[in-house]
Amino acid sequence: MYDCALFDIDGVLVDIRRSYNSAIKKTVEYMLKEITGKSFHGVVTDQIILKFRAGGGFNNDTDTTYAITLAILASSPKSVAEGRKFLMKVAGNADETACLSVEKFLASYDIGKWKRLLNYPASVKDSMLARIFDELFYGPKLFRKQDHLEPKYCTGGRPLIKNDRIDVSAKTMKKLHEMFNGNLAMVSGRSWLAAEYSLKPVMKYFNLDACVFLEDEKREYAKPNPYAIRHAMEVMKAKSAVYAGDSAEDVLMARRAEKEADVKIAFVGVYGNSPEPAMTIANFNKVGVGAIAKNANQLPSIVSKNLDPSL
Repeated sequence: MYDCALFDIDGVLVDIRRSYNSAIKKTVEYMLKEITGKSFHGVVTDQIILKFRAGGGFNNDTDTTYAITLAILASSPKSVAEGRKFLMKVAGNADETACLSVEKFLASYDIGKWKRLLNYPASVKDSMLARIFDELFYGPKLFRKQDHLEPKYCTGGRPLIKNDRIDVSAKTMKKLHEMFNGNLAMVSGRSWLAAEYSLKPVMKYFNLDACVFLEDEKREYAKPNPYAIRHAMEVMKAKSAVYAGDSAEDVLMARRAEKEADVKIAFVGVYGNSPEPAMTIANFNKVGVGAIAKNANQLPSIVSKNLDPSL
């Protein structure tokens, strides 16, 4: 029925609420304390992060960190509650252009000095914000491997990547590997290093030549650019695919790939790792996906019984 299966990692194969989400929160708090001298502990919630991702452009969590930091610096809220309220407003006006849409929304504020100070997007070497994010997420050992630099700001503590929780069983991946004759690929915003670290028990089930890890690619290839799907399907010589994703940018990417590459993609929306499952389900229903699943372990059943091949 389908030539291959494609998977987002974060929110689908891995629960990232205590890893990547925590890296966003901790980096924002670190930057704001460093710049303003004030504590903004707790200003970022999972709901705020979800709201940014719902815009369709914030697949890159460092982009989300930048947008949130810039918004707080621009608005100078008098309290954490006021800051959260403003962030929800900013996120509600974000779209698939990600940071550009946030900067546009904040144009009435004096953001020039803050943009110069944050120096983003720039390399981890040149951007304090990007460096702190990676140091917190990877920890010293993996940070050296990923970025080829010595940790500068966060040299101790538990690496947040250790909080990743794999959310698909080896039994499921083995079954899918058999169903698709080995044509399984990951299409993810994270790096190869982060994927290998957190998905070691199931990596053998994927066609690694077809996988795309966008943190290691040029920024212009980031979701919702369909580059990653097109590459994966070309390597596997596939004209149809099942794609399991958890966000708006995944849906946008899949639909762009269909138009640009003349392929058919049945989208399965995964909601089990969302901080607001009901909202995520409602969003999937609104855009009209092929099927909705609580987790990736339901995919074999969905593919074999319920998924309409015309979607």
